[in-house]
Amino acid sequence: MKKLKVTVILCCVYLLATPLWASNFKIAIIDMQKALNQCEAGKEAKAKLQKKFEKMKKDLEARQKELEKLKQELEKQSLMLSLDAKRDKEKEYKRKLRDFQDLYQDYKQEMARAEYEAIQPILRDLQQVAEEIRKKEGYLIVFEKNNAGIVCYEHGIDITDKVIELYNAEWKKNQKKEGK
Repeated sequence: MKKLKVTVILCCVYLLATPLWASNFKIAIIDMQKALNQCEAGKEAKAKLQKKFEKMKKDLEARQKELEKLKQELEKQSLMLSLDAKRDKEKEYKRKLRDFQDLYQDYKQEMARAEYEAIQPILRDLQQVAEEIRKKEGYLIVFEKNNAGIVCYEHGIDITDKVIELYNAEWKKNQKKEGK
């Protein structure tokens, strides 16, 4: 009986003390995707990547038109060509189709690599800025909005705009130092 009373008292003390501890528990939310898309460095990186991707896209489109033209020629001439000539044209078409598919995969991998290389330093810097804000404003923890499984929250704990503002200021300062 005495153990039960002690257990009940300890549980009550724990339940009463928890809200006092939790009142000092500050959390924040950041939307890293929004920060990346809206910060100046992110916009610049996206524009550079877009130019690079457009060149690749134009090259692929030109090669695809060439393939379509070759296929149409093959279909038009198939009745007039000898069996050997038809086979040679089909082999040429299949080779060019394979080359096109290989080039498409190469470009796809190159685009993914270029995007990763352009974005990772910016994300790393944004994370450092978020850490500075966390320390400065006394947040115990900062959750990434899209990866933390957060469904709803008080918008006052979202520090995304603060991170973007501070990051842009630092980025512009660094751009001036580099003379860009």
